[in-house]
Amino acid sequence: MSKQNISTSGKVKKKKSIPVLIFDFFSSYLLAVTTLTVLGLLVWFSTLEQTVYGLSATAEKYYHSSAYFVIPEINGSKIPLILPGAYWTCVILFLNMVCGGIIRIRKGIKQLGPVIAHFGIILLLVTGFVDHHNSVHGHMDTRQFGTYDYAWKRGKTSLEVFKYDDEQNKTPPYVIKHEMLEDLQHDSGTPKYRVFKFKDLPFDVEVRNFYDNATIFVDNGNPREKTDGAVIDGIFLRATDIDPTTDLYMFSCYVTIRPHDGSEARNLILSRTVNHPLTFSVEGKLYGIEMPNEIWKMPYEVRLVNSYGEFYPGTERPSYYSSDIIWKDSKGVEKTSKIKMNEPLRYQGFTLYQASWTPPTNGIEYSGFVIVTNPADQWPVTCLWISFAGLIFHFIMKLSKYIGKEQRKSKPADSKSKVNAKAKAKANA
Repeated sequence: MSKQNISTSGKVKKKKSIPVLIFDFFSSYLLAVTTLTVLGLLVWFSTLEQTVYGLSATAEKYYHSSAYFVIPEINGSKIPLILPGAYWTCVILFLNMVCGGIIRIRKGIKQLGPVIAHFGIILLLVTGFVDHHNSVHGHMDTRQFGTYDYAWKRGKTSLEVFKYDDEQNKTPPYVIKHEMLEDLQHDSGTPKYRVFKFKDLPFDVEVRNFYDNATIFVDNGNPREKTDGAVIDGIFLRATDIDPTTDLYMFSCYVTIRPHDGSEARNLILSRTVNHPLTFSVEGKLYGIEMPNEIWKMPYEVRLVNSYGEFYPGTERPSYYSSDIIWKDSKGVEKTSKIKMNEPLRYQGFTLYQASWTPPTNGIEYSGFVIVTNPADQWPVTCLWISFAGLIFHFIMKLSKYIGKEQRKSKPADSKSKVNAKAKAKANA
């Protein structure tokens, strides 16, 4: 005889199908509590790790969509704990909120407030996904009275190849963007390289062994590490961790210049740490190549007038900074703005934040700005208002129910007291 699951009420329980079980899992309270706990741990561990490895490297490790799993570290030591990446934890939370907070929840006027609040949270998660995949971040370092109409992308580099004219001035460069270099990683197992050809240049450029962050070392005969690059002219590249004090990637790579006339190739090491072009000659003409961060053209010009800052006592960490700037919009109209911490300038989808401040040097002031373009820039405000409205509606419903319940409790007592008063008056008469 086949066994059947019989409940205490005598009814036969039907075995749930796999789709129903999957839906029950994604809509469960247990999953909601688990994902929120994991997110709390990820925020805590990443905050501790940021002081060691810097903001950019930590954000890449914990919050990027490529981070499926994370092993936290404290003071450089790994913890025997494997956590899912924050991006994918948020994906699971999104599914949980949709299944449990919208589909599975009871429907009715009493549940309208929580449904609205859940909808606001879901939109907030969508905002994070849009920001992650569509926002662009750049950095603009300014000097007092200098005018700037460009920023450089913090997490992206480029190769610029150019010719010098007869007066030794740089001509407009040929630019190789970050996307054409990032897959040529030095630790990819199988060495990769890519050859770039330029229509008007008498040579090709071969790029290999790309490093996200590296330092140039002198080959002094000491033991070398397995991932060290080749030695060229007595120096080589070694992969290093990002400096948390600067939070900048020192992109580096190896380059070979191959002339079309068959003359000897030239091997070079390019690095973000080198702040000047490397030069070489082909067919008697002078050329240059360098590795700056990728340049990002802005829709307006910025001129720094003054900058202000204060440090926390006993430290070199700024507690406050602001800048007075004059900026020119797309129509050429000059405007004056004051940018403070958490009080940015917004214009045509670009947001200019005050990001850093340096004390004046020889009477000259400096300021650093972060520039962000994000289609979901103001969405979080709307999401929070939606959730706030849902919570207020739910609070009013609960308050009304409580007041009504108390009033109903008081009515029998009032009626009873009136009857007793009448009986007492009658007895006294």
